[in-house]
Amino acid sequence: MFVLRLIGLLFIITALMALGSDALLSLEAREVTMRSFSDTWGILNEGSREAFNAFAAANAPEAVQGPLASVMAFPAWGVLGIIGIVIAGLAALLRRGD
Repeated sequence: MFVLRLIGLLFIITALMALGSDALLSLEAREVTMRSFSDTWGILNEGSREAFNAFAAANAPEAVQGPLASVMAFPAWGVLGIIGIVIAGLAALLRRGD
């Protein structure tokens, strides 16, 4: 349980860091700018993002490709924050079941 809670917390912290980065970019540009999840992934590791996109295009069903493209276009802080909240919620549910 502790490991799941820690992983969830790390995702939430990373989401807050991405939000802060977008806030600084917006202040610098004097307009609202947000990096998409795909842009942030590309900054971290361009090769793995391209490999994932190629894998998803070749192997994912047609019904999944549209929503996957939408998630990749969402702001990074939103995607990471939702993942963190879901993981932390699952950890809480598993703990309650004990």
